[in-house]
Amino acid sequence: MATIIEVKCSENDRIYYCTVEENVQLNKGSTVIVEVDDCLYLAQVTGVLPKDATQKNNSQNALFIRIATKSDEILSNKMIEKAKKAIPNIENSIKKYNLDMKVIEVRYSLDGKKLLIIYTAENRVDFRELVRELASIFKTRIELRQIGARDEAKLCGGYGPCGRELCCKRFIDDYKPVTIKMAKAQGLALNPNKINGICGKLMCCLEYEYKNYKEIQAKMPPLNSKIKTKSGQEGDVAFHDILKQTVTIKTQKEDSIEFVEISLEEIIS
Repeated sequence: MATIIEVKCSENDRIYYCTVEENVQLNKGSTVIVEVDDCLYLAQVTGVLPKDATQKNNSQNALFIRIATKSDEILSNKMIEKAKKAIPNIENSIKKYNLDMKVIEVRYSLDGKKLLIIYTAENRVDFRELVRELASIFKTRIELRQIGARDEAKLCGGYGPCGRELCCKRFIDDYKPVTIKMAKAQGLALNPNKINGICGKLMCCLEYEYKNYKEIQAKMPPLNSKIKTKSGQEGDVAFHDILKQTVTIKTQKEDSIEFVEISLEEIIS
């Protein structure tokens, strides 16, 4: 019975599924050679599916070729260096045709059959003449792929305001929608310098705890509403502290006003 493995391809960092013979021993982290669009690539096994598992209908397939050898890894490093050396020629051709695009990364397939050029651009670019010229220079198939700001940050890497490596670089494969509503729910100052990542978009981490913030907010009495506590205190809600799960109430004592912080558990009405 054949085994289905999940692999992450070095060509585009996408997840593919391969079918391998049962006698091929593979574990998570194994390096293999796969074929995608008639080109060979180095890939890493990210999972071995259970025997009775089935692939998702929208999953992408790759052809498993063999387990990678030391020679394959050496060749892969050579192709990485070859791709780096190709960048100046690519950028010169871009300037020649006066195209408003920025090269982010260049990758060769393991067999050299394809040269992938990853770039960013503000608008759509007509690169037909560029592709023809690059194909004549490098004598291989040329593919240009435009990416957005988040993908650029993922490829280039960096560190967030938390001091840790960018989440998109470390583990995020699919970007979830992040909205300004999430920042508001967490009581953050709507300052772009505080809530935007290095990509210029809202930080992905705003989404992580949004559900918890919404659940706690639902338990909070509205601001300016009157509440009563188990200890008999009464007052108007002046502030919320979602992280501490407390509210501050304003109480009137003779000729003075007092602010008291209480936990949500103390509120009875």
